[in-house]
Formats: sequence, C-alpha cells, structure tokens
Amino acid sequence: MKKREVDIKESDNKSIDFGMFVVIIILLCIGLVMVSSASSYYALSTWGTSNYLLIRQLIFAIIGVIAMIVISRIDYRRYKRLSFWGYGIALVLLILVITPLGITVNGAKRWLGFGSTLRFQPSEIMKLMLVLATSAYLAINYKKIKSFKIYIVPIILLALVVGVLFLQKHMSATIIMVAASLSVIFASGIKLKVRWVLAFILLVLVVGISFVIAEPFRVKRVLAFLDIESDPTGDNWQALQSMYAISSGGMFGRGLGQSRQKYLWLPEAQNDFIFSVLGEELGFVGAISVILLFVFFIYRGFRIAITCKDMYGSLVATRNN
Repeated sequence: MKKREVDIKESDNKSIDFGMFVVIIILLCIGLVMVSSASSYYALSTWGTSNYLLIRQLIFAIIGVIAMIVISRIDYRRYKRLSFWGYGIALVLLILVITPLGITVNGAKRWLGFGSTLRFQPSEIMKLMLVLATSAYLAINYKKIKSFKIYIVPIILLALVVGVLFLQKHMSATIIMVAASLSVIFASGIKLKVRWVLAFILLVLVVGISFVIAEPFRVKRVLAFLDIESDPTGDNWQALQSMYAISSGGMFGRGLGQSRQKYLWLPEAQNDFIFSVLGEELGFVGAISVILLFVFFIYRGFRIAITCKDMYGSLVATRNN
C-alpha cells in the first residue's frame, strides 16, 4: 500500500458514513430482538424474569451507540500516539487473567472483575489494541515497508498475545487475533515470498495442533465434527441441536418467538447459537437477510479503508472488517 501520511483538517474526519451507521443500527435492533426471543425461557428459569438478559443487553447497546457516536467525532489519528500504551495495558490485563485474579466461568478462566456482573474479558480489549498498535507501527515506518525487517515488531506483538492466550487456553480469541494482525500486515503492502508463505502455514499448523492437543475436549470436538452423528447425546449435542433448529425453520421460519430449541435443548441459545434460533424463527429468508446486512457492512468498511487519506486509517479500517 503506497500511501503517505498527510495533513488533514479535523473536519474531514468528523463525517459519519450514513450507510454503515444505518446497517449497524439495523443489525443492533435485530440482535436485541433475537436476544429477547432466544433468552426468554433461560432467563425465566434462571432469574425469574424473561426480560433479564434483554434489559441487560439493551443497556449495553445504548452505552455502545453513545460511545460509537462520541468516538466517531474524535480524530482517529490521535489514537496512534496512544496505541502502544494501550497495547501494553491490554497485555498486562491479559496476563492478570492467568493469575489468581482471573475469574473462571463455565470452566474457562478468561475474565477479570468483581462478582457476577462486573466482569470483562481483557482479550476483547486486546483485539482492538493489537490492531491499533500494529497499524501505528507500520504507518510510522511506512517508508521501510518493502523490507521484511519492518514486520518483526508486529510479529512480536502478535506472538506475545498468542503466548498468553495459549496459557489461557483461549483458542477462539487466538484465531481472531492472528486473523486481525495478519490482515493489517497484508493490507500494508507486504511483498510475499513462497518461503514466507510456507513458513506461515507451518507455524499456523503447529499453533493450531498445540491448542487442540492441550485440551482433550478439543480433540473430541474435532472428531465429532468429522462424524457429527456419531455421538448425538454427547460431544455432538450442540452441533446437532443447532442443525435441527436451522433446518426446522424452512423458508420463512416458525415465527418470531416460536423457537422450540431455545427451551434448553440448544445450549447457550442466547450466545453462541443465537443464529440457529434466528434461522429457526425467521427461516432461510431471515438468515440470508442478516448475512447480506453483514456483507454490506463489510463492503462499506472496505470502501472507507480504500478512500482513507492516510495509511494508519486505512489499516485500522481494513482490520475492522
């Protein structure tokens, strides 16, 4: 990517992409509706009120929209000066998770906080800070972008995160971090060579196999994926129940709020498997509509990245899609 850092008036950075803003609000509303539907029975049986998780999600949604609007009014180039500090703080928080300060939920130790409500995952903060720090470093050193040495620091930033996440046994976050960091590196204009590609593929295989072997349940999940009907009441329960939910939705679905799988048949229906509930209630048409909204969101994001007037902004926008 051959871009130069240029001076831009702050007013140029304060306009909001209307198309992206609208699709975000639409997806947010759909999400709230589906959380209300998918979590109603679970919330009622756990907390005595069917709207418990909906109200909680609505509060976070309002806070998120306000934060989005406020942050959009700030010149993003200011973040470049704070990116490395933010990365350092996020890394410290990530390390604290593997100390006695870490909180275990459903057998996974990935949280910090107090009690059952004031919790957060440092990995979520790192997802952003890793991108900002990598983008900032490459933008600052864009004149050396043709040299492979320039990518040593971004690789180290990623390796530190992957190492801590491995100790947390947090494979899903690791996949996201690697994809995020590499997307920024590729978008910067790296000149790929065959030996680098082969080395990268080998590294990914080693890291992936290490994560799988480190936890026996992951080996079971891989084997279950290869033969999904082999253990319908055990390791394959979640996958089969999600397939039952989606397949029973048909073309137009059972109707909003009419899911059967959400009645504790589908584990974590309001979280990991909420799309299955959406497919069951809104059918193929509803599921495809949501996917197309995300496709439009990605399109608008890449359009912003392409038209951005400086390298730092382009790299950050590229990752966030």
